[in-house]
Amino acid sequence: MPMIVTRHGWLFAFVLGGAFASTPVPRDLQADYDALVAVQTRAVDRSEVERGATIAATYRERFGALTASDLDALPDASLDLLFRAAEIPVGYTLDPYYAEQMSAAYERLAARSRVEPRHRRSMFEAWVMLRRFDAARRIAEASPDAGHLPLLRETAVPSGAPALWALDDGADALTQRAADLTQPRIVVVSHPLCGFSQNAARQIAADPELGPRFAVRSLWLLPQTATLDVDQVRAWQAAHQPYRMAYVDLQRNWPGMDEWGTPTFYFFKDGRVVHKVVGWPAQGRKADLLEGLARIGD
Repeated sequence: MPMIVTRHGWLFAFVLGGAFASTPVPRDLQADYDALVAVQTRAVDRSEVERGATIAATYRERFGALTASDLDALPDASLDLLFRAAEIPVGYTLDPYYAEQMSAAYERLAARSRVEPRHRRSMFEAWVMLRRFDAARRIAEASPDAGHLPLLRETAVPSGAPALWALDDGADALTQRAADLTQPRIVVVSHPLCGFSQNAARQIAADPELGPRFAVRSLWLLPQTATLDVDQVRAWQAAHQPYRMAYVDLQRNWPGMDEWGTPTFYFFKDGRVVHKVVGWPAQGRKADLLEGLARIGD
């Protein structure tokens, strides 16, 4: 006898089919992750801004459409790939969106008891880099192996103003301070482990024309790094007296500073950059630095 499909049967089939269609299908993100890494590799010779924009655009193209339901349906391996993918643009863009993407994958891995020490370290470092210290501290308190934060003493810095985190002498602590760029100032983007920064500090200090003027005018400033290592900075200061080094708060609040490779020298006058010197070759850049000093009236 032939099968008869009733109207109710069709309705049931339609509703059931609709339910299946709306259910996220588990997705393998390996090809998307590999494409992002390939773009990162090809962009290595571009400027900081171009590199970050290219990587961010690729991430959003490959992963931006994923919804919360999609993430819930991802297998563990794909959640891990999403976490690692979002970690790439964080350092290039300093955009909290990508750390929040990392966090979405992290939370789901944690709910499945699949978080590994590397996830905790990377999540901690992303929050530190973005200066989301409360979020970083929560991870460190739950898992001390994730990383360490010194005592952070916040002060009343105007919103959007350039600010830094300066060493407190003799303590595992940093104090937030506003930066005064209205007076002639040399801001040197640097890092205590950067050999070029170390060479620049030594050669400038030894130069009778540059040394005394840098002692008065210069601030050696670390970029938005993923760690705040007080001992490291203290050791650098001891080796390169009288120069002082501090951590930047938010790079975006420092006007005119468009490159954060180390070392980069910015000469400020009346709150704006009037001269920039990038890099430190073996012979130094004395003539370029003297030009900068002349432009700020020193």
